[in-house]
Amino acid sequence: MFLFLIIVLGFTLAACTRPAKEPPLDRTATMQAATLTAETALPDSRTPPPSASPIITPSAVPSETPPPSEGPSATAPELAPDDPRYGLNLASPDYHDNFTSQTTWSGPNFAGAVNMWDDGRHSATDNFADEYIWWSTTKDELDTGNLYAEITVEMGDCSGKDGYGFAVRVSGEMRNSGYTLEFTCDGSYRIRKLIVGSVVTLIDWTSSEQIQLGPNNVNRMGFLADGNQLYVFANGEVLDQFEDGDLVSGNFGLYANAANTPGLTVYFDDFSLWYLEP
Repeated sequence: MFLFLIIVLGFTLAACTRPAKEPPLDRTATMQAATLTAETALPDSRTPPPSASPIITPSAVPSETPPPSEGPSATAPELAPDDPRYGLNLASPDYHDNFTSQTTWSGPNFAGAVNMWDDGRHSATDNFADEYIWWSTTKDELDTGNLYAEITVEMGDCSGKDGYGFAVRVSGEMRNSGYTLEFTCDGSYRIRKLIVGSVVTLIDWTSSEQIQLGPNNVNRMGFLADGNQLYVFANGEVLDQFEDGDLVSGNFGLYANAANTPGLTVYFDDFSLWYLEP
């Protein structure tokens, strides 16, 4: 597992930068084939975490099998033939993490953000309402390309575009590339592609009735990647789809993303992963 901070400066693994700011909304809607935006250096007003900051490396030993009552349901609804997940047994993931272990995910703990295990959940706090993203990844042996993954997320006090993200195919030497799905307090979603700290918006903010909105909301996020075909889900229903072949394999990322509320905290739980047949 490699702890990831969205980084473009040549710092050590615990240093940080931020992705470039995106163009105004009237341009981001047409960026599906756009060139990556320019990278932006960390401003002097933010002090990166010291290179000596401790990083907890996830154990290579698989976590204990959770009790049946804490895992996915023993039965799952039958999927329609046109569902992109058709053929998967959603009651039986290939890997499941109910966050009873403190070492399967970890993250930075400094002035900008805190990502940590919190009583059986992964807690992510974004202390500044800015453009930074700080995500945690999981065990390296879970790296994969063709997959379906789900995670349950609860958000605390929030407003507007305060939100949280779930990333797949997280890759690169510093784990600073990946596809991200973000949900917000106002019930919107967005899909972005990050490559070495630069960002492209693939699908801009779109509202959806499938997303539970408001403070203390709980949503089940889903991400399916099959070759260059990618689908995103909210609470078991398809939200959207897109095509992109720039990132082919990698890990997973979890993060909070404060837009209006400094100190925004979200909680992740019940991560499930299915490997797709090649």
